Amino acid sequence: MKVEIKKINISALLFSVFPLAVFVVMLLSAFMEMFNPDFSFTVAYVMGLIMRAIQGTLLFLVSSVLFALAYNLLCSIGIRGVHVELEDK
Repeated sequence: MKVEIKKINISALLFSVFPLAVFVVMLLSAFMEMFNPDFSFTVAYVMGLIMRAIQGTLLFLVSSVLFALAYNLLCSIGIRGVHVELEDK
């Protein structure tokens, strides 16, 4: 069965598990810096890593929302959307 995605719901994008998953990935990538040879464990350094993860999450979510808005705009003017082929089990 072929399905075409006509519209991406922005509120479903923002109020789902997607932001939490992005934050966890950004937090893991920020904590990978602990393996840096110049690492010194201080509270300020850890808070900087958390703030960097929050900043990366916000940047990723804003870019995702802009992509979804552009996708919805292009689909509304008549350009075909993404086709997905689903298989019944």
